[in-house]
Amino acid sequence: MPPRRLPRGAPEPAPRRRASRAYIQYSARLARAICARVAAGEKLVAICADADMPSRGTVGRWVRELPRFKAIYDRAKAMGLRLGGGVGSSYDPVAAHEIVVRVSQGETLTAIADDPRMPPIWTIMYWRQNEAGFGDALTLAREALADRYADLGWRMALAATPETTFLTRMQLAQLRWTAAIQSPRTHGKLKPVEPPRPQEVHTYLFRHFQIEKNPETGQIRVVCYTPNGETMLPERTSEGPWGDPPHVIRARHYAAGTPTPGYGPDGHPLPKSEPQTPLPPPGPADDSDRWL
Repeated sequence: MPPRRLPRGAPEPAPRRRASRAYIQYSARLARAICARVAAGEKLVAICADADMPSRGTVGRWVRELPRFKAIYDRAKAMGLRLGGGVGSSYDPVAAHEIVVRVSQGETLTAIADDPRMPPIWTIMYWRQNEAGFGDALTLAREALADRYADLGWRMALAATPETTFLTRMQLAQLRWTAAIQSPRTHGKLKPVEPPRPQEVHTYLFRHFQIEKNPETGQIRVVCYTPNGETMLPERTSEGPWGDPPHVIRARHYAAGTPTPGYGPDGHPLPKSEPQTPLPPPGPADDSDRWL
């Protein structure tokens, strides 16, 4: 939108001044009202936007200087988070960026979480675990902080004197331990190792075959059962055609004088390598040979 031109000779408008809010004194009634709205899930930004409420900086100062108000306010934030509201109900990239910057400058997560403008510590840890970008940025900030601790330790070692040797040694040990905790990958004695992956489970399903007999005709057939992959219970998957039993087939071939496939003249199964020999044709019925 182009700027509005003033008529020639008109006086310049006075610059707009930001309305300053009057300082509001702390009172138990006001503290209860703020904590009740925070516990109901309302954000502190919206609460402090009201004219009869203090600014966020004032609330933060009350949290730092008044232990009783801090305890009540922390419980209200926890209740607001469980109800689905408050600062920690969803991922806030602006707050996440501020957390990463403050961590890289040496501030602890506990001190950051004590700031009423920041989410609580459990929300920060939840973001670190579930937000890949925030977790990587926080890890990089911790590594940068560990490098700063290493530089600080080097300056302390150079500034040490015979009188301060013992104190400097103790401080360097604490710095070394803190740097290893902040960045175990770069400054830790024991490098982190990924946990062993669980062994892959293979499930083998074996089919089961069973002979089923028809009670009316006496014929048989082969039925296939396969276990279900989810319930592991056998299920009927296929059925073969109905056919005569082996002894009926052998009797039929024997009466016709033809060899039974796979069986010898005596009715026993033949080996696979032995050829089949046809049965002799039946001769005339003569009973005289039985009496010789």
